[in-house]
Amino acid sequence: MPIPPVISSNLPAAKGPYQVGYVPMSHKPISPFSHPQPTFVETGSPALKVHDISYSVFYPTDAKRGAKGVSWVPQPFWGIIKGYELFLQGKTGQVPSRGMRWLASALGYIAGRLRIPVHPYASLLPPTSASGKYTLVIFSHGLAGTRHTYSQFCAGLASEGYVVLALEHKDGSGPAVCLSSEEGNGDGKVLHYIRQGDIKWAAGEDKSLTHFRTLQLDIRSREIYESYHTFKNLITNSSLEGNNAYNILSEVGDNTEKQKDVEKKKQWIENLKDKVDFEDLKLTGHSFGGALIQSLLSAAHPPNTFTRPYQPPIITYLDPWLEPIPLPSSSTKSHPTMPPILVINSIGFTEWSSHFTRLVGMIKSAQGSLLSIVGVGHQSFSDFPLLDPRSHNSAKLLLNKIHDLSTLFLQGKLNESVDVKGKAVDGGKLVRDKNGKLGDKEGEVILHLLGKE
Repeated sequence: MPIPPVISSNLPAAKGPYQVGYVPMSHKPISPFSHPQPTFVETGSPALKVHDISYSVFYPTDAKRGAKGVSWVPQPFWGIIKGYELFLQGKTGQVPSRGMRWLASALGYIAGRLRIPVHPYASLLPPTSASGKYTLVIFSHGLAGTRHTYSQFCAGLASEGYVVLALEHKDGSGPAVCLSSEEGNGDGKVLHYIRQGDIKWAAGEDKSLTHFRTLQLDIRSREIYESYHTFKNLITNSSLEGNNAYNILSEVGDNTEKQKDVEKKKQWIENLKDKVDFEDLKLTGHSFGGALIQSLLSAAHPPNTFTRPYQPPIITYLDPWLEPIPLPSSSTKSHPTMPPILVINSIGFTEWSSHFTRLVGMIKSAQGSLLSIVGVGHQSFSDFPLLDPRSHNSAKLLLNKIHDLSTLFLQGKLNESVDVKGKAVDGGKLVRDKNGKLGDKEGEVILHLLGKE
């Protein structure tokens, strides 16, 4: 029986055939931007702006087994733990109880030992595809997520032969993020999870949380485009010297460590040149990240002067949260350039009737695929369930199911899955058993819609 990660201090290795490399990246934004409202109560500065663009890159590597690994909790470590306390406070509207504060602190001591089994700065495995390049995947995390929270999903895709950018959104939806030396709010160079009490609005402004989330979606959209174009520039640029617009930043540390990291990243970037297909882009996200991908798909034009990739990206949503997308939203009716779409839902989101009805309408009109997995909860798409020693085996099995379905879909082979092939669709009209359940076997796939691939 596998040893629980909280005991072994290591998360499970990725499922695919390849070892996984890892590099953290950060760039100056191409198009700095901020919303004038809302502002922080303490400083009066805009609460929502495009900061440095940061992400973790997971990719196939030819490194040998015995990965050195990286810490599951990224920097700022204790800032993130404090951020989870603020998130819990935001959920309850009150100061966290002693139990909630203990939970956040316990997470710090437990998660602080955890490592993701990847190879930092390892060389890229030479591509074996006909194009000689790897497909690029961009992943967007949900509320209170980090660029490491979904390491099982992202590293899993990398182990199957994809280059994955796991974004670190700096829209105040994560527990805490580091800002550059030129920035800071309240806590210096750390931006924590933004609560309603942290911000103020001008007279006449819509002060609702829903409106705030919608503005966050706009910042997130810009971060998607920024990450795509800055990473593309780094990989395709003939020289990194003197390129201030795309200055490579390192993790928090002293100047010596920073310079060392920069040199390693320059060597690694050279290794990737001409090996990533920037026109073959896949987008995926969980919860709030799913809402982001849907809003990108619905938007008529990208923000500012950014351009879209030539080919429409294949989309995978993991339990997308649609409430932040304003109604009526732009149409996603199928047309020749509409990409294939897969939505994997938790049972809880499927049984959220008003939300599910809207989701079915969106995916049906886009000729996409929609399924639910019995036993999957909203957090099952992340690494969090693996931290519970009582359920880590079950959590890993469900993550493997999510991995298999996502990978087959990205390969255009969802119809070949044993969980899909020959199975009838219910069209979104949920069929329950005599006990009122949608299914009782953990890992069972319920097929609602089956669209184009």
